Amino acid sequence: MMTLTEAADRLDEFRAMPAETEWLDFKEAKHNFDIEELGKYVSALANEANLHERDSAWLVLGVKDKRDAATGLRPIVGSTFKNGAAAMNELKHLVAQGTSPSHGFVQVFEVPHADCGAGARVLMFQIPPAPRGQPVAWKGHFYGRSGESLGALGSKFEAIRMQSAALDWTAHCVSDDLGLLSPDALERGKALYAKKHPRRLDELQQWSADRFLEELRLSRHGVLTRAALLLFGRQDAASSLGDVSPRLTWQLLTDQDEPLDYQHFSLPFVVAVDDLVSKIRIHTVRILPPGQLAPLEVPNYDDWVIREALLNCVAHQDYALGGRVQVKESTSLLLFSNAGGFIPGSIEKVLDASHATHLYRNPCLADAMVELGLIDTIGSGIKRMYRTQRDRHFPLPDFEIGQTPPVVTVRIYGREIDPAFTRALLQASDLSLAEVIALDHVQKRRPVEAAMVRSLRAHGLVEGRGQRLSISGSVARMTGQEVRYTLDRGLDAQHYKGLVLGLLRLGPQRRRQINELLRDKLPDSVPADKRVTYIKNLLQEMAYRDQTIETDGGQTQAARWRIKER
Repeated sequence: MMTLTEAADRLDEFRAMPAETEWLDFKEAKHNFDIEELGKYVSALANEANLHERDSAWLVLGVKDKRDAATGLRPIVGSTFKNGAAAMNELKHLVAQGTSPSHGFVQVFEVPHADCGAGARVLMFQIPPAPRGQPVAWKGHFYGRSGESLGALGSKFEAIRMQSAALDWTAHCVSDDLGLLSPDALERGKALYAKKHPRRLDELQQWSADRFLEELRLSRHGVLTRAALLLFGRQDAASSLGDVSPRLTWQLLTDQDEPLDYQHFSLPFVVAVDDLVSKIRIHTVRILPPGQLAPLEVPNYDDWVIREALLNCVAHQDYALGGRVQVKESTSLLLFSNAGGFIPGSIEKVLDASHATHLYRNPCLADAMVELGLIDTIGSGIKRMYRTQRDRHFPLPDFEIGQTPPVVTVRIYGREIDPAFTRALLQASDLSLAEVIALDHVQKRRPVEAAMVRSLRAHGLVEGRGQRLSISGSVARMTGQEVRYTLDRGLDAQHYKGLVLGLLRLGPQRRRQINELLRDKLPDSVPADKRVTYIKNLLQEMAYRDQTIETDGGQTQAARWRIKER
């Protein structure tokens, strides 16, 4: 990482350059700079850094863009924009949230200079280039530069996207042997294509296998891509894929996660998906939706949701890693997983229409699956999964995307976990889908991003902070969770202080005795590994703010706490 001294040297170099470039821009921005405009520049400069093969692009605030005729340097005016560590961290968070793929590695150097006024400095944004094959968007729109002008990325979009052909494992051409293809799988593929494109049925019936694959861009000049073999290849075609053996695996588990049964499914995937789905046990469950007097009988899983989750795993699997797509089935849960990171960066971006993008790890494979009607685009498919579960009055899906090594995991629930809470969420018509999911995460003890916490708090739906975040009293009453709410909220701190004072009236006590007194009495909202820290903070508050206790002067654990004499 560049040091501040090196950044200052780089600033002097930039100030002396005869003109701005597509990867470098200066703004005066003495006191403020529009966040939306900043996001557009991050998108544009990242894309231009990619196209110009630069290791980074730069946006400099607090410097005029025209050089001084006498000195030959661009004058420094300084900027007070986003002064302070908290404001700067918030800015970085907003940039990471608004860009897709997430550009969370933008470095900001605050360079002091003698020409800056009081409280001002030069801000230098070091922006990484867009990943190969993946243009960077700001809230769903792709920006670029033409000379010094900011605008749409335009034709440069395809120039960056075409870079992905070399990186797309599924796009590599591997064989001209059409005998590697399964006739049954090709017929299944044509039926799917006809359903998606009914107006082309007459010409589809005249197409040869090679013509059909050319239409799906799965073969080039008669040479089959890996994607063609994944979808339509015979089982023995796997040997043409290199050192990997792609397959789908279904596993049946007990409630204790012990295996009961399993089956592997190999090529062709266009058939294997149907075979795997047929293994999943579908049975009727009874639910009582809001406003209904009699329960409804519905399938525990929706067929479309199952297929969308599974086919998304197939489309986004990192096949170069050699792993397999897995589906684990337990009594009331389906767990889908595929190797590789989640390209959009977060589910929040996918659910927010302003961030919608259509980037895939395997463009060749995924584009063909979209043409066959097997998957929706990444944003609309996931949204529809949430809406379908919501309309069925079932718990919302859970995505886990922060694992190491990178794996994307999706949980689909086949029964109501907490009927009262679920119904309350579904009836909250004034909440966006993203807010409903975030509130669902609060009750499931899953992390929620800071911006969403602020939104939930503004609606009066959550209380507390950090790991002590919990549903509010109004939500507890609405969902019948008053007891849990009371436990989460805990007794007033005065109660715990009173217990400490009661113990110290018996005589001075070491910290371990106080820990023993309070550890098991703290509320559920204080995690076990944070309870010692909570007690430490409580004692410090009693000592320094309340002035009710003190130590005998001993060091750390050897010190004894006692009631302070007045």
